[in-house]
Amino acid sequence: MIYGVDIASGSPKSKRAPSYALFILAEDGVERHPMVTRQKLLRMIRQRAPDMVAVDNVHELAAERSDLVRLLRQMPPKTRLVQVTGGERAEPLARIARRHGIAFDRLDPMDEAEACARLASLGVGSIVSAFEDQTWIKVSRKRSPGRGGWSQKRYTRKIHGSVKALSREVEERLREAGHRFSGRHVEGIGGYIRSEFVVEAERRNVHIRSGLRGDAQIRVEGVERDRLSFEPLRRRRGYIIAGIDPGTTTGIAALNLRGELVDLVSARALSPPGVIEWLSDRGKPLVVATDVYPTPEAVEKVKRSFSAVLYSPGGDIPSEEKIAIAREYGYRNDHERDALAAAASAFKKYKNKFQQVEKKCPAELDPEEVKALVVRGLSIEQAISGMTPPPPAEEPAPEREVEAKIDSQMAAFIAENRRQADQIRRQKEYLEELKVQLAAGEESRRKLEEKIERLKDRSRREIKRDLEIRIREKEIERLRGLLRQERKMNRRLKSRLKRERRAEELEEKAVGRPVKEVASFSKEALVEASSRLDIARGDVIFLKDATGGGPSAADLLIAMEVEAVIAGTDMDAKVEGLLMDGGVPVLSRREVPVRLVAGIGLIDPRDLEEAVAGWADRRRARVARLKAEWLEGMIRDYRAERRKDEQQRRKAAEG
Repeated sequence: MIYGVDIASGSPKSKRAPSYALFILAEDGVERHPMVTRQKLLRMIRQRAPDMVAVDNVHELAAERSDLVRLLRQMPPKTRLVQVTGGERAEPLARIARRHGIAFDRLDPMDEAEACARLASLGVGSIVSAFEDQTWIKVSRKRSPGRGGWSQKRYTRKIHGSVKALSREVEERLREAGHRFSGRHVEGIGGYIRSEFVVEAERRNVHIRSGLRGDAQIRVEGVERDRLSFEPLRRRRGYIIAGIDPGTTTGIAALNLRGELVDLVSARALSPPGVIEWLSDRGKPLVVATDVYPTPEAVEKVKRSFSAVLYSPGGDIPSEEKIAIAREYGYRNDHERDALAAAASAFKKYKNKFQQVEKKCPAELDPEEVKALVVRGLSIEQAISGMTPPPPAEEPAPEREVEAKIDSQMAAFIAENRRQADQIRRQKEYLEELKVQLAAGEESRRKLEEKIERLKDRSRREIKRDLEIRIREKEIERLRGLLRQERKMNRRLKSRLKRERRAEELEEKAVGRPVKEVASFSKEALVEASSRLDIARGDVIFLKDATGGGPSAADLLIAMEVEAVIAGTDMDAKVEGLLMDGGVPVLSRREVPVRLVAGIGLIDPRDLEEAVAGWADRRRARVARLKAEWLEGMIRDYRAERRKDEQQRRKAAEG
């Protein structure tokens, strides 16, 4: 369903309230409403929710931008406002209608409204948008609790609980729909005072409606843009000028025939078929340009595939000139700069011709098609004459046909006069009614606008302030964590330095040799002590509790390559054997007494030498014993094999 709208009387800029001619184009037929007020038009739009509301100029609906934004807020989310004459550079409605074969009476508002609706149905025009691709949702109290009496706190908790429940419902619905959003809640007694959400989606894609829910209310609006946006209703693949910089990294630039940047890209290993596909998605290449001479083969292939006109500068363009040409468009690297320079140089060559075409081209012809013919070698006059259909041959009309034509024109003028008289009468009837509504409505509108602007400004300031606070709190917490880590590391290093200095002092005084104490014989305790005490090759370790160690802990001690291990308690014989095989002496505290001086374990180096010598004797004895056991085992195995062979020979002899 499409609404075609044209102003019938009055103007949004004057004191006289406007009335509109409304033409409704639907699948089941058409409707005509010659005279509807602005309020009735909005009511019909809200009730029937058409797909499009088509006008030839949006300022016929609202004189100021703020009025137009309010109008768009009142329209259903799925309804789009379409300006059929184009975007910021609008064309006359008569020219566009002739181009699409639609005839209408420019003096009849109903005809203009019908023309707007039919053009919109053909995909002609631009969608008018005043909102970002974001939606603002606010959940708040329906009424203020006030001062109250004995039950006031219970009543306040009930209201705040309703706001919190509705906020959670909104949040759940947004998550189910898969929307990205951010929220902010202001807590109160027993719940929330209000909640605000900013959803990263257009208003028409957020299926939540404004309204009242018990003691809470919900308000849903699009986030307003800084300026109006015009997007084509149906994107047309027009002619483009392509600039190509081939190589390992290929740069491609596309400009339209007005010299505006359509798209710009650079990519590695982009083949000619990839370039052709990229350009086909952006338009119909009319000119393929390069910035070097002679023309590269890759550019020639692209040019031949589109049957386009080749532009080559006849010599390499200096880098300074490329920078000056491409600066106004903006680029990310040298490849995009070179492609832009080529396309912009080609446009500069044809710019004057294009401007002449714009001036000379008749309204019924498409200027881009005329420009394409001019680029391909025709003069402007030849291009226009070649596209203009020949006028039909006129035959002299008989006298009676001329009279009949005059009579039909007179009848048409009389009918038009009567129609205009009826229109004037209806306008006078509406005038008195609207004057009464205007005075009250204008004052109410002004007050509401002021209130809305104040609320908007306050809410935006609060959202911005809260966002800044959250960002700063996260940064402060991150820095606090780093500070705690640095302080912990500093304390550990100071403790280690103090211990090492004390050990060096004691060693210099010949009090004894320091040992590094480990609380228990486990892999975790050894790793922690190695980090804390900086255990290195050649150190002596004092295991305060030597029980419980396993093969993994023994392997870790062997890997540390310590000089000796003093066990404070008895160690498992199997683990001690593993350490002995790994070349790590395990000595008892009885052999090497350990005494604590100022918190540092000290031993007598002579005791250590004697104990290590004894351990070496034990190790040699263990090695000899193991070798003897191995030899005895070999002999036993040999004897068993001989007995088995003897039994087999005996059985063979008996058989």
